Amino acid sequence: MSPPDTSPLPPGTRIGGDVVEAVLGSGGFATVYRVRGPQGHLSALKLLPLDEGPERAARAWREMSLGLRLRHPNLARQLGAGQWPPDKPRFLWVKLELIVGSTLEEWGWAPGRTVGEVVDRVLEVARALAVAHEAGVIHRDVKEANILVRESNEQAVLVDFGVGYHKGDPTLTKGMFPPGTPPYRAPEAWAYGRAHAGEPGAHYRAGPGDDLYALGVVLYRLLTGRFPFRPHEDGGEDVEAVLHQTPLPPHLVNPRVPRAVEAVCLRLLAKSPEARYPGAVALYEALEELRAREDVAWNAPLHPETRPPVKRRARGGRLLAAVGLGLAVALGAWWLGSGQEVAPGGHAPEPVRAVATPPAEAPRKDDAPVKPKQPQPSGPQPEAPARRRTPAVRTACLGLTGAALQACLGTPQQVPPVRRAPPPEACPAGAVELMTDTLGLDVGEVRSMAWNEDNLRTKKPVRVDADVSLFVPGDWEAGAHLSPGMVGYKVALPGDTRFFGRLYFGETRVYGRFTEARTPTGETYPVCMELTDSSENVGLEYRAGSGPGKVLVDAVVGLRVVDRFK
Repeated sequence: MSPPDTSPLPPGTRIGGDVVEAVLGSGGFATVYRVRGPQGHLSALKLLPLDEGPERAARAWREMSLGLRLRHPNLARQLGAGQWPPDKPRFLWVKLELIVGSTLEEWGWAPGRTVGEVVDRVLEVARALAVAHEAGVIHRDVKEANILVRESNEQAVLVDFGVGYHKGDPTLTKGMFPPGTPPYRAPEAWAYGRAHAGEPGAHYRAGPGDDLYALGVVLYRLLTGRFPFRPHEDGGEDVEAVLHQTPLPPHLVNPRVPRAVEAVCLRLLAKSPEARYPGAVALYEALEELRAREDVAWNAPLHPETRPPVKRRARGGRLLAAVGLGLAVALGAWWLGSGQEVAPGGHAPEPVRAVATPPAEAPRKDDAPVKPKQPQPSGPQPEAPARRRTPAVRTACLGLTGAALQACLGTPQQVPPVRRAPPPEACPAGAVELMTDTLGLDVGEVRSMAWNEDNLRTKKPVRVDADVSLFVPGDWEAGAHLSPGMVGYKVALPGDTRFFGRLYFGETRVYGRFTEARTPTGETYPVCMELTDSSENVGLEYRAGSGPGKVLVDAVVGLRVVDRFK
């Protein structure tokens, strides 16, 4: 899509009788808005382009039609659909139930989650899959990010059938595998890929067993905090392990996992669909029967230490996984320079969810240890030399006045400087030529990106002027400069490509310069790209709620191709 099409619609835009209030999320193929109806009801409205070629238009219509087939409490309800603008339609809009809650992963790692609660959530997803499969619909991207837990009743809801498939529909995907997330791909899919490698037109057709295997991966992660198989040493999937090795039994990873629950999980991860449950209905019945047993400690917490789950280096799939309330990234800068993090109190207003920075970590080797305060002898003492303050310390004092400023700086005569945008800089050698000539990208084009999971939810604090990474949720296509309808579009960079760069914190904006791209298959390219929140701006504006100890920016950002950092 061209840059003007990807620019967020301004609040107040009317679509299908609803009024746009805010952006909830954006990905490679759609933008989701929070909208308010004539009666004041809030919904999520997904806007999908129709002018990006017949394949993508067909996928947009398919997503709409799949939603109309499905009605169940554990499936996100589709409330309506249409084309926009009415006179010359360029988008298909799909109006969805606005689910207030968290992803299954966020929910599962909240303090005190019990064995019974985890089994209940998986049981509810199995019920949703049973309804979908009965209607002939395969989800094809079951994972924690596509499962929301309602805040009101803690029921699991399976969302985002954007890459789903209905029996009898024509194949839209070019390539061996349908869209999805590689760590959740079933062994039979990998086996098909090996058997038909290089065969023209070969395409794997996912079935109900693929959804059940993916749900087994979800359950394994909820029980253990890790994937069933470690990634290959090159960062991709260890296909040999998926095809031939048995996952480490969950109770060996987490002794709190009951053997009866482990048996269900390992059966879902069987190497062939026939060895799994006959279908989602059979899985649901098995979980209900299991839940009725009295010899399982259902109220026992699975993860008392509440550590975060292990992340994979290679993350596939699409960004628009969940339709919930507003998204934000809290970049927890280490403002104070003493190895301590500031955990701010309070909450930022919606649609931004402010996430406090985590507690201070143990001092590292390069951090000066904090010595206990020694008692001061009585009587006058010689004045100690003033300690040198780092720019990070001075930045933390911005906005303070009077005694607060003096206390922050430690020297009342010190004036906090203004941090400015980074100076101009040339692109890495060969980056511009590679991007334009080899990859087919245009200088000035913008692509929506998501932060690497290490930077989300402040699981890892981001230092001032720090190295970070982004990933592209879907394929980055070349040929944006071609006229609509012309043949010649190709994938410049595949989905899940990581972009590595550096952040610079200014007075009101955070700037990012990215100089390396790494694909899921291991290729590395020099690039020259910068953060942006529009087609013209450089950097991202701090969101409301930013302050010492945290910086809030959008979870979905733009990455612009440039020929020089200005």
